[in-house]
Amino acid sequence: MIVAFPAWAQQANDTVLSLPTATQITMQNNYDIQIAKNNIRIAENNAGILNSGYLPALVGNAGGNYSNNNTDLTYTTGDEVSRDGAVSKTYNASLGLNYRLFDGMNRHYNYKVLKADYSLSELRARALIENMLIALIRSYYEVANLTSRIENITRTLIVSNTRYNYVKDQHFYGQATQLDLLNSEVDLNNDSINFINTTRELELAMNNLRVILSIEMDNSFAVDTTVIFAANVEKNQLLESALNRNVDYLIAQQNQGISSLLIKQSKAGYIPTLDINGKYGVSGLNNDVGTLLAQNTTGFSAGISLNWNIFDGGRTRTNQLNAEIALDNTNQQLAQSKIELERQVADAWSNYSNALFILRTEEKNKETNRLNFSRSGEMYRLGQISSIDFRKAQVDLEDSINRYNQALYFAKIAELDLMKLAGLFLEEM
Repeated sequence: MIVAFPAWAQQANDTVLSLPTATQITMQNNYDIQIAKNNIRIAENNAGILNSGYLPALVGNAGGNYSNNNTDLTYTTGDEVSRDGAVSKTYNASLGLNYRLFDGMNRHYNYKVLKADYSLSELRARALIENMLIALIRSYYEVANLTSRIENITRTLIVSNTRYNYVKDQHFYGQATQLDLLNSEVDLNNDSINFINTTRELELAMNNLRVILSIEMDNSFAVDTTVIFAANVEKNQLLESALNRNVDYLIAQQNQGISSLLIKQSKAGYIPTLDINGKYGVSGLNNDVGTLLAQNTTGFSAGISLNWNIFDGGRTRTNQLNAEIALDNTNQQLAQSKIELERQVADAWSNYSNALFILRTEEKNKETNRLNFSRSGEMYRLGQISSIDFRKAQVDLEDSINRYNQALYFAKIAELDLMKLAGLFLEEM
């Protein structure tokens, strides 16, 4: 005969990890979320003024040369000079400023694209966070469901153990058959095995939850099995909210906006560019022999240039045509996203409504089976029903409680799926 209680007793003493606390831990620890946050930082750096092209380039240069040569010179006058070890020295240093005053609006639209990419990175990070938190909730409620099931099995085990001892006493006094005793023992063993298997399932579910929380496997805790539903959930309001706040739909809109900017940027190749430059420099020359023995210059120079690439082999036109096709694609994707979002909201609402109906029905079934079990227990003690009939009432009650708990957590997940589609998920969390 198998009777197992220690695992549940140990878990009952663990610290209770609430869902809000689990959400905070996931936001702080989860590796995928941390990577998404880092990607936002990269996009923010790319969208900064330092990467915009609006700032000028300031370049410093310096150099020098030294030579020691045997030199023979013949001048036009016929004079000749011969010098062994003639030294020649030159040096220069300059500070130059280069700036493009106008580049055909390429820089302007490129900066807008970078800003839009930053917003897109935020939306993608939000989508990842929402998906990760949905995974957290599913894992959390899976643990909660198994925890509730173990509580239910524990109650069943207590009843089965009491029934076995009761039948054992009856059998001792000749009031129960050997078959009754064997049946009660088999039922107790089956309940014990069910308890052990469910405890194992709970352990695996806890490990999955620990992975999402990014905590050590030996971290021990229990979860809160309480479920609270949102109030005043209306289909039309959720659909309106989804079209304004759903993260996937917002990403499609952002991609469309970026494609529009890329078309404008592609036309910059048709327009001339205007550049200015300025330089302040010093240079010097010293020769032991030659027509120029020494020279030193110091001063400032500036210039302006206009460049117009009248024909670039069709590259600009090709870029424009491709950008227009890309915009058409994003328009198609946005229209498809709208239809898909409306379908998803309709399906999620139907799923949520059905889940609530099933939950109410299972709650009624649970209370009916609880009442039936209570009456069956009284009748069993009075000898009015058999041990098998009492066992059936016991199993029916256990199954109805498990179905109710499963329906409870399923309905809550269906509600949060609906909130996610409506863009209200993070607020709900």
